[in-house]
Amino acid sequence: MLLGCAIALSAPALSTAQAEEASPSSAPSTAQETTPAPPAPPTVKPNVTSPKIESPSAGQFISNNRTTVSGTKAADTEIQLLSPRGGDPLCIVAGSSTVWSCTNVYLQNGPTIKLRVVVTGDASLNDEIAVAVLGAPTVLGGLTGTDSNGWVRGTGHPQATVTASMPTGETCSGTADDSGAWACLFTGISGGSHDVTASQISGFSSPSSSNASGPVTILFDVTLPNAPVVTTPSPGAQVPVAGTDYSGTGETGATVTVFAGAFSVCSTSVTGGTWSCSAGGVAAGSYSVVAVQKDTAGNVSPGSSPISVRYIAAATATPTPAAPPSGTPTVTASPTESASSTPEGSAAVPGGPSQPSPTPGATTQAPNTTKPESTVAPAVAGEWNTPTGFASALGSSDADTPFPLLQAALLAVGALLLIVVPLRMLAGTISRTRSGRSPWRMPSLVGRNRVREEFEVAPSLHVNPWLRGGAALLAAATFVMLSGPVEDQPAYLRLLIAVIIGLIVVNAVAILVPLWWSSRVLRLRGSVTILPRYLLLIAAAAIASRLFDIHPALLFGLLGSVTLSAHTDADGLADARVSAPHATPAQRGELAAVRVGALAAVAILAWSLGSLLPGASDFLTSLAAETVNTIVLAAIGSAVLILVPLGHTSGQRVLAWSPLIWTGLTIVAYGILFAALAPMITQLQRDGTAPALWITAATFAALCASAWAWQRFVAPTQR
Repeated sequence: MLLGCAIALSAPALSTAQAEEASPSSAPSTAQETTPAPPAPPTVKPNVTSPKIESPSAGQFISNNRTTVSGTKAADTEIQLLSPRGGDPLCIVAGSSTVWSCTNVYLQNGPTIKLRVVVTGDASLNDEIAVAVLGAPTVLGGLTGTDSNGWVRGTGHPQATVTASMPTGETCSGTADDSGAWACLFTGISGGSHDVTASQISGFSSPSSSNASGPVTILFDVTLPNAPVVTTPSPGAQVPVAGTDYSGTGETGATVTVFAGAFSVCSTSVTGGTWSCSAGGVAAGSYSVVAVQKDTAGNVSPGSSPISVRYIAAATATPTPAAPPSGTPTVTASPTESASSTPEGSAAVPGGPSQPSPTPGATTQAPNTTKPESTVAPAVAGEWNTPTGFASALGSSDADTPFPLLQAALLAVGALLLIVVPLRMLAGTISRTRSGRSPWRMPSLVGRNRVREEFEVAPSLHVNPWLRGGAALLAAATFVMLSGPVEDQPAYLRLLIAVIIGLIVVNAVAILVPLWWSSRVLRLRGSVTILPRYLLLIAAAAIASRLFDIHPALLFGLLGSVTLSAHTDADGLADARVSAPHATPAQRGELAAVRVGALAAVAILAWSLGSLLPGASDFLTSLAAETVNTIVLAAIGSAVLILVPLGHTSGQRVLAWSPLIWTGLTIVAYGILFAALAPMITQLQRDGTAPALWITAATFAALCASAWAWQRFVAPTQR
């Protein structure tokens, strides 16, 4: 033993001597030098290892939101299974056992759900895996509650395909929307109570699907109710447009909706086999009154027998028997395909009062499950198919008093003589008054209050022109759509799409035609300028249409202008500006006239095309009608507004170039506008309001002419 110790003690010395002999160039060590002590090794906890997750395995698909997670750990340590969503741990396990398990752990749906286990007090000892989770969807019942007409609804993972099943083998499938709501329709099933379960599959789980949900008992009622009966008003009755009473009989508990032509006028519930409601707001004319009813399961009956009713002004109306008003706010219902959803004699007005139309086509559009109490029945007719006010034919009026084109032309001449020309005289009077510094000149209320040097370098913000143009287009389409009443229905999203398409067509014509004319005829280079300030004109036209109840609405749809050089000047409404140094006033007027003529031509072509299209009854026909009507109204409204000869507008340039061409374009544009406004003009004539408007216009013309004559002949003699 002593010998071993001696050998052990001498080993370092021998090793040191050998190292010194192997390195003769190294400096000899001195007795005073001391060797620094090496750093102490890190302290390691004895017998502590990282915990492990052994079940489920990494990347495994889990078909249930509740599962068991288990693994191994060091003895006498405490571990925590952390929640993927943060917050408190899913479970905590301690004890001497080297295995651990957490049962009934809830994991949300997702393609990458991370599970992490750590040792309490030492997060460096951990293990982490990722799994895919897709649990079972839920079944909530039918569209309006526990009863169903074949539709079932529920919640699931967004964009997942949900399949609902019955024990008898019937299935139906639907796709969950971004909020997770889904719905599908069972076809060919018998009435009665059935248990319904559902499972779902998504892109990250395919080909595997989730577990099935628990069964939900749903009462299916697939029998359509009988058509209701309308007893008031009676056939051939004359009722006031301001409002009347509707009553009849139906199925107790059902909801009855009354239609006058294409207008949904009122809706109410059936109590004790009878119903009644009161409503007004229908434009004057002859209509077929039809009622439909929807039972508690969502089945919609055929339409009742049509009753011809004439809506007239209250002064000459023949009152009908009154019924106690018990109506609820107007709600659009949907007759089945066998119902008379669009009786003859209807006359709707684009952009007019809130008058939703019936929906004759069936669809499998998923309903809004956040409003199960809705009285609309997507199971039979989807709200996507509902025609809006913009889908109605332009220029339609009472069939007994057709609106002739000659009357539209006479109104156009009257507008020219009593409004447009007096406006030009007034503008010229004001312009000459300011130039002569007349006492009429108003004092300036604003002025420069900052030194000029502060404005030498103006801040600039560069925005992508396509982005700016797209934002302006969306804003303009929103204003145009709001020129008429808008309801909380999917059909108005379709209307927004139609308005966007219509504005694109109008602006394309108003830009491409002048560009072609400037390059091929005038031999000048043109460029396009987006002018977001035109949104103010679009908004003003929409607001005026709502305030003065103009229907069809007066629309302005232009978003930009065409220039012939990079230099631009203030143009007001000049949508075909020419500011090139070599452009003559004649060229400016010619290009502006081409712009106006192109707008009038596209309005006439679109109106002719609209007369050939079938009536709006489903999604495609409604979209087509709304698009065509938007093109007509936006094109002719823009032409009318830019023809007003004020300031540096296109109208002023055309007038300076050729008064004869300006007069012709003005009469044509206003004639088309008045032809489109036929229903409103006919109603004004019946109400006795038209003479007052003529007197107002004549008074305005007289005042403008007097101001012009004073400034032209009297004021110079007093200077």
